[in-house]
Amino acid sequence: MHGSYDDMSGVQVTDRPLQRVSADQDRCSPIASQDLLQGQRQVWIDHGGTLYCLKATSNGRLYLTK
Repeated sequence: MHGSYDDMSGVQVTDRPLQRVSADQDRCSPIASQDLLQGQRQVWIDHGGTLYCLKATSNGRLYLTK
């Protein structure tokens, strides 16, 4: 099973069954993208030795790439 994107709306479509939110996920607070980007258009994130680039686009979307 995998997720894909509806080309027309940009909404993620998946064939995975819905899962209940665990107690750990309930306690997580969202982090504002502005707090991560701190006024920049992109930031690099080191996750376990792998670098990822988080980019904000001019139309307000975020992209995370390796």
